[in-house]
Amino acid sequence: MRRNLSYLFFSIFLLTGSITLSAQETIEQLSLTEYLGYVKAFHPFVKQANIALDESEALLMRARGAFDPKFGLDLSEKTFKNATYYDRMNATFEVPTYYGVTVKGGYSEAEGNFLNPENEVTGEGLYSLGAELNLAKGLLANERMTVLKQAKLFTQQAEEENTLRVNEILFEAIEAYLDWYRSYQEYEVFGQFVDNARFRFDGVKARYNTGDLAAIDTTEARIAYNTRVLSLEKAQLKLREKGLKAANFLWINDVPVQLNAEVRPFVDESSYGIRFTAQELSIENHPKLKALGYKVDSQRLERRLQRSNLLPEVTLGYQWLSETDVTQNVRLGLDPENSTAKLKVGVPLFMRKERAELEIASLQLQEVSLEQERVFIELSNKIEALQTAVNSFDRQLALAEIMVEDFTTLFEGERQKFAAGESSLFLVNTRESNLIEGLLKAIELNIAEKVALSELYFNTTFNN
Repeated sequence: MRRNLSYLFFSIFLLTGSITLSAQETIEQLSLTEYLGYVKAFHPFVKQANIALDESEALLMRARGAFDPKFGLDLSEKTFKNATYYDRMNATFEVPTYYGVTVKGGYSEAEGNFLNPENEVTGEGLYSLGAELNLAKGLLANERMTVLKQAKLFTQQAEEENTLRVNEILFEAIEAYLDWYRSYQEYEVFGQFVDNARFRFDGVKARYNTGDLAAIDTTEARIAYNTRVLSLEKAQLKLREKGLKAANFLWINDVPVQLNAEVRPFVDESSYGIRFTAQELSIENHPKLKALGYKVDSQRLERRLQRSNLLPEVTLGYQWLSETDVTQNVRLGLDPENSTAKLKVGVPLFMRKERAELEIASLQLQEVSLEQERVFIELSNKIEALQTAVNSFDRQLALAEIMVEDFTTLFEGERQKFAAGESSLFLVNTRESNLIEGLLKAIELNIAEKVALSELYFNTTFNN
């Protein structure tokens, strides 16, 4: 059944920005598929949902920036009383890597009468190449690694939340459209019975003029006619009101679209002739659950980082040195005798900040995990309730249609008896009122079933 959904049920997901209807173009009928096409392509809320996705991608780019190579240049010079104290140039190049290692290279030149012995350079210059490594804290989990992983998860989370928000907007639009469609069907019903009441009123007057009916019958016929006219006026007002609410979701090229009062809704009944199997009602791919799953993974990364921060800070740095002069090229040999090395160790005595950060990360992970479990139960119950409602509305609608057929039979029979002089106008009006009530009830159940089917669809079918 699912294979028919994309074609029969909301083919909106196949529509893109190729819709070219202008805001001023006049149309007589607007189908549900066309309506949803405009909503998905142009509604500002849909665009806002996409903005959040673009923002997550920008955050991902920012996180990747922590691994960008860095070039530095330090020039310093001091001259006093015609004496050059020092003239130094130091160029550095660093490449941060995924795990706690930073590759470093550099080139130095220095001359002067009062150089610090540490800065003296033999030959024309001094090259260096080496790395800095975190041996404990930051080795398997460091901030730049965690931020990048979290940014990737946040992008995936934003994609799911974008799908969820778009689905919510489309469902709100469907509710407004179906409300408009119901008002239109009710208006059609009252319009039909206004014509019937007018025809009957004219007939009663004609029979009164021939002496076949009493004057009180014309009064009752006129009351019935005016009652139908009043109901039609109310239905027309409601139709316009619901049409304007449905138009709130219609935008084209950032311009709101006003629906003309003559535009009529149209729903292809075959689009709603779909039922779901138990397998199709699975919620594992629900964007809300998937977004929470990414959030849980992100909190796990945060907890792992805080656990790593409990380790002592042990940083080992080592660089090979190679000199140059005017007579030869750079000596590329890595001689351990020509090197610099450093070891840095740091341990907070009480580690209160680190332990607190770990506790906070653990509590936040627990909170998100509980939310994930809660949402799973809520969605499971919601889908089961929607499926139950769809099945119930289906049965109720079948009964309502049978009742409409019976009311129609009674009404037609009573009208024939009245034409033969064997019944009263009161009974005809009563049968007609029962028929109208039955028709309105059938319309209400039909729309309620469509709304439930729509909500069920948007909670089980997702198109990224």
